[in-house]
Amino acid sequence: MKKLILAALLGAVSMGAGWLPASAQTAQQEETVTIPAPQLRIDAPTRRHYMDEADFGAFKGGYELSNGQVLVLKRVGTRMYAEVGEMGLHQIVAVSPNTFVALDQKLKVRIDIDRRGDVGGELLMVVPGSSVAGGAPEQLLRVAFR
Repeated sequence: MKKLILAALLGAVSMGAGWLPASAQTAQQEETVTIPAPQLRIDAPTRRHYMDEADFGAFKGGYELSNGQVLVLKRVGTRMYAEVGEMGLHQIVAVSPNTFVALDQKLKVRIDIDRRGDVGGELLMVVPGSSVAGGAPEQLLRVAFR
């Protein structure tokens, strides 16, 4: 008799164990949430950070990017400019102590310089799409510093 009761209990447990994973799987599927990735964009500068020539001097020069190109920041008169490779100059303004945005909204650069002088950061830039008729539109590219 004890064997019969034990067999019935084991049978009930095994049926319950088979039922639990399906239930858990259904609950898991219902609780799945899709979060869209943030959209990259370069907003027009609404507030400017005042940066004199000495402040900008810490950022002037060339920076090697992870895609092999070079970002150059320079000052001409009272204006600041950025250029990536041979893509042309973009007038930039400081929007924070280490972030610059092009007035044409074609690039945004953040430069992090630590106490040892090591440089990091990232560049967002608009790259032209395909020049073939019906080609891809402009795209926003994120590039890290090397």
